[in-house]
Amino acid sequence: MPSPTRLAAAALALALAAPLAARAGGKEVALPRDFRTWTHVRSMVVTDPDEGMYGFHNVYANKAALRTLRGQARSYADGAVFVVSIFEVKQEKGQVVAGAKQRDVVQVKDASATETGGWRFASFDPSGKRTAVDVSTCAACHAQASGGDHVFTRFAE
Repeated sequence: MPSPTRLAAAALALALAAPLAARAGGKEVALPRDFRTWTHVRSMVVTDPDEGMYGFHNVYANKAALRTLRGQARSYADGAVFVVSIFEVKQEKGQVVAGAKQRDVVQVKDASATETGGWRFASFDPSGKRTAVDVSTCAACHAQASGGDHVFTRFAE
């Protein structure tokens, strides 16, 4: 569990990042209402509680994102969208399972968002309310996946 000092520092960083949170690439990112009907492309667990993306992740892709994931191209077309639902990590009877929902994060391809690698980012609480996120931090992390157009997810049949 993160220390109270780390939690306070994270809360302060989020508050300072609020002006960046609402818009990325000059356009607001919405949480798609129907994303749970999209293709579930991956589940994974970030096990380090001090990691910013700590949690049990379920990743969903819309049709535009799925075309690239399933194909040979590594460059996504504008309009490709990923939603990652992040849950608390729980262990029950020797299994790692998803606990309570923590948030949903959205990644939208928009080539005009040049300052964030051609992607827009947003975060939403479990009720769907927008929360502050520093999109420059999102972009810096996703730059590590530049060989996959800033997308970490890979599709496995």
